[in-house]
Amino acid sequence: MMNEVEIKELLKKRNLKATSTRLDLLLKMQKHGSAISHSSIQKQMNPINRVTLYRTINTLKDKGIIHEAFQEKNEIYYAICGTNCEEHCHHHEHIHFKCLKCEEISCKDLDQHFNISIPNHEIHKISVQVDGVCDECYAY
Repeated sequence: MMNEVEIKELLKKRNLKATSTRLDLLLKMQKHGSAISHSSIQKQMNPINRVTLYRTINTLKDKGIIHEAFQEKNEIYYAICGTNCEEHCHHHEHIHFKCLKCEEISCKDLDQHFNISIPNHEIHKISVQVDGVCDECYAY
């Protein structure tokens, strides 16, 4: 988990200013601990201009700092990227798991990696969303 100083360093490394909006957003996402919905971000950052939030999210996505982790019912969930992502290029070797009980969405590393190829096609991105019951809910 990154602290404020580490977040500032990451933003600087990606040639971004550590604005209060960017810091606030990333700290809230970090504190949440799992993927967070756009509407939850907007509520937690209130008052914030919708356009400012939209631009901030898009900038952080473009710079490889956050990614879209899940999409459901016109709601997008965002998560902080790992250290492998770069500007304009995300490298995710994980799936996005949604627990059907607690509804938490998290990024889960794979024990096995899989390769997908389609004849005469060039694949740029593969996104895997998995629904099930998380280990904490499964125990109950």
